[in-house]
Amino acid sequence: TRNLRRVDPAWSWNGPPIPDVKPAYRGFTPTAEGHLWVLLHGPGTDTGEPAWEAGPGEPDAPTVWSEPVRFDVFDRDGRYLGRVEAPDGFQTHPLPVIRGDSVWAVVTDALEVERVVRFRVERGVDPGAAGA
Repeated sequence: TRNLRRVDPAWSWNGPPIPDVKPAYRGFTPTAEGHLWVLLHGPGTDTGEPAWEAGPGEPDAPTVWSEPVRFDVFDRDGRYLGRVEAPDGFQTHPLPVIRGDSVWAVVTDALEVERVVRFRVERGVDPGAAGA
C-alpha cells in the first residue's frame, strides 16, 4: 500500500473485507516421529515500532504487531500431548526443525542478527506456575 499511496495519496483498500477474527491456527509442522505441531494464533501486541520508515510528506507507517509463538502438539493418533511456548525472538519462518525434544529455529537477537539456535523442549513445565 505504501507504493500505491506514493502514486495516489488518496488510495485506500478496496479488496475483500478484512475478517474481525483470526483463525485458531497459523500453520502445521510435522515431525519425523509422526507428531504434529500446530502453530496457534494468539492475541497480538502493538510493538510501537513502525513497519517502515515513512518519507517526507508520506503518511505515518502502521506499527508492527507481534504475537506469542505457541504450538499445540499431537501424536500420530491425534492425542493432545501439550503446549509448547517459544521464547522471545523465536521465528516461525523458515519453519523450525523438530526432532524428539530438540527444536532448531532461527532467532533474532537485540542487534537484529539472525542465527540458528537449538532449543530443548522441557516436559511438565507450567509456564504460568509461580517460580517457573
